Amino acid sequence: MIFVSNLELSTILSNIRQKEKLKVGDVVIGKIVVVKDNMVVVEIVSAGNSVLSPADMGVIFVKNIDTKFVESTNDCFSKGDLIKAKIIETGAYEYKLATNNQDLGVIRTICKKCKNVIGASPNEQVICECGNTIKKKFAKNGDF
Repeated sequence: MIFVSNLELSTILSNIRQKEKLKVGDVVIGKIVVVKDNMVVVEIVSAGNSVLSPADMGVIFVKNIDTKFVESTNDCFSKGDLIKAKIIETGAYEYKLATNNQDLGVIRTICKKCKNVIGASPNEQVICECGNTIKKKFAKNGDF
């Protein structure tokens, strides 16, 4: 058993950063974990310097993906894509996210044909080295 004094314990506890509640307008990095026709579920993996819990999840509904009409989320995202999104609403158990800005969207994906990593692009389509055409809602700028 390890014994620590009250002073040592208070010093240790004061140095532990508390999980922060993310706010509307915060930009986050997330990984797509579920893709449905009208929404995707995102595991939030980074939000600047904020301390996150493994349970921080977000949802992007099809109407918040792009400024243009999107018929299905499958046209824009795939499971495993790394995306940059903005929080538009906070809920008790998840965050509502949006990628309907040119700087938001996919910042990393994997080519399904050759498994090469594809980064952000100013274009809606990227032609991989293997010749495969990848169409996504890419972020124009892939900076974190």
